[in-house]
Amino acid sequence: MALNVGFVGLGNMGEGMASNVAKAGFPLVVRDIRPEPVQRLVALGASVAASNYELATRSSVVCVALFDEAQVRSAFLPDGDDRGLLAGLARGSVVAIHSTVPPRLTRQLAESAAEHGVAILDVPMTGGGDTAARAGKLTFFVGGDEAAFNRAQPALQAMSQHLFYVGGVGAGSTTKILSNFMAISNVLLVREALRLARAAGIDEEQWLSVINAGGVGSSWVSNNWARIREQEDHYTTGRSGMVAMSNKDMHLAQDLAREFGTPTPTLDHLIENALPELGNHGLTR
Repeated sequence: MALNVGFVGLGNMGEGMASNVAKAGFPLVVRDIRPEPVQRLVALGASVAASNYELATRSSVVCVALFDEAQVRSAFLPDGDDRGLLAGLARGSVVAIHSTVPPRLTRQLAESAAEHGVAILDVPMTGGGDTAARAGKLTFFVGGDEAAFNRAQPALQAMSQHLFYVGGVGAGSTTKILSNFMAISNVLLVREALRLARAAGIDEEQWLSVINAGGVGSSWVSNNWARIREQEDHYTTGRSGMVAMSNKDMHLAQDLAREFGTPTPTLDHLIENALPELGNHGLTR
């Protein structure tokens, strides 16, 4: 089967990812509710679909980079005049869900898709936000059928520098949720440490330089604080969008903990006490 790629969702991450698919020479059809990123992809050679169903009929591999469970579900299923992705995909097609969503959703969609002869992969990403997406430097955690992963792999490689196959459907989402739990928790820790430093009269940049030069508390987050702040300031849906994403991801981790009966006192404390404050100040303020 020829690798014709469809891409649904050209937001903060999706536009850069789709751009690299286009630059790699794959026939690409895109869809987003905003015209600006669509036009930029067209300038790179992509074509445009008027519906998810149409995009599916023109694609053998579909990448989905939407915000949350509700958006992902609506892309797959009929919505008004749009019959949805599942109705348009041919047998043997593969859908890669890049969104950070509950593992149960990818398992449910995989069961429905299997009835149509379509494979679902959960392929969430990490690696440095929109900067890494544009540079093709993302890391993908892949869950799903390994043969389907092999079929989609050339397109995935165009967007990433690391591809990790971590198991069956849902394993990729689980890996990403746990990764986000650690990353967001670290952002909150660095944020509070900077607050204390400022209160003590220590310059923020100086403190970060000292810690990152050899302090045992240094981390990817502290080393990339300016980059994280810049991403927050220029996020597609604004500072509130990054706050909403962080809330979503931390609650997804809490849902996993409840599903498995695993105690997570740190996670529970952060959700109850730290996350509510983000709405007023943002992640890095």
